[in-house]
Amino acid sequence: MTILKIKRDLDWLRQVSSFASSRIILTANNFRVFDLLEKSSKTAGAVAKALSSDKRATGLLLDSLASLGLLRKSGASYKNSPISSKYLVSGKPGYQGDILRHYNTLWENWSGLDAVVKTGRPFKKAHDHNAFILGMHNLAAQKIRKVLDCIDLKGVGSLIDIGGGPGTYSIAFAKKKIKVTLMDFPDTLRIARNIIRKSRMQNSIRLLPGDFTRDNIGNHYDMVFISQIFHAYSVEDCTALLKKSIAALNPGGRVVVQEFYLDETGIFPPAGAIFSINMLVNTPAGRTYTRGEMLSWMKKAGLVNITSSVIDDTVIITGTKKA
Repeated sequence: MTILKIKRDLDWLRQVSSFASSRIILTANNFRVFDLLEKSSKTAGAVAKALSSDKRATGLLLDSLASLGLLRKSGASYKNSPISSKYLVSGKPGYQGDILRHYNTLWENWSGLDAVVKTGRPFKKAHDHNAFILGMHNLAAQKIRKVLDCIDLKGVGSLIDIGGGPGTYSIAFAKKKIKVTLMDFPDTLRIARNIIRKSRMQNSIRLLPGDFTRDNIGNHYDMVFISQIFHAYSVEDCTALLKKSIAALNPGGRVVVQEFYLDETGIFPPAGAIFSINMLVNTPAGRTYTRGEMLSWMKKAGLVNITSSVIDDTVIITGTKKA
């Protein structure tokens, strides 16, 4: 066995310890350390006093954050690095702290993976709905331009954003002079309403509370947008949603799906395979589906002119209702 191969093997094994860096960052985010160190540098003692935390423990946490590149240390003082200043300070345009709070919830739930594999049932030890929905806003805001570039909005005057969560995409569509209906559960729409109000697009977006698996979604839409919904549901639920969506469209209208995906082997891209485990832990029947599966559902539902394109770890699939 060569030295190079041994090194590669050890590098692979070290992935197991990546939880340590994750936990450090999640804890710092929970304590709003990056908000505290944005305007001025502070010593560990000053940070501990502001957080009402243990001085020794706080100092070790700050040192570890500096070693990860999220803080800069000068003498005994710490301040944010450029990357933490950009992404981890609340109120900044690129803020990702909400999705980190959601990952903290997932940490608690993933701790039950042994039991989930044994029983096949989800393990929901923790839930923070506010962090989840705002986290979806964090993520969508980072990729929305790429997604919109893949969607043909020509002739679209009205659409429904099914399960649209924080309304990030609804806002973007409304800014294109499209009449938008955002459908989601009432507790989600309460969060979305605040985000939409800040965007000043509240007069262009109708909020429709309900469960799209059971309730009427309306009709006479030119487009149905289904973003990151399939992975939380069974095949039967997904195909039923497609049929309901088609029935709600005007002739010649389009269904657009954005979703995590896998290739036909079921193992690539790795992000899709790992996300399947997240759905295993958190839902009764969800998983990441292959692009072929989703294309098949859309064809069987009666859509035509089906196209697909890949953006990073997601696929955009568009199908047209027959005129």
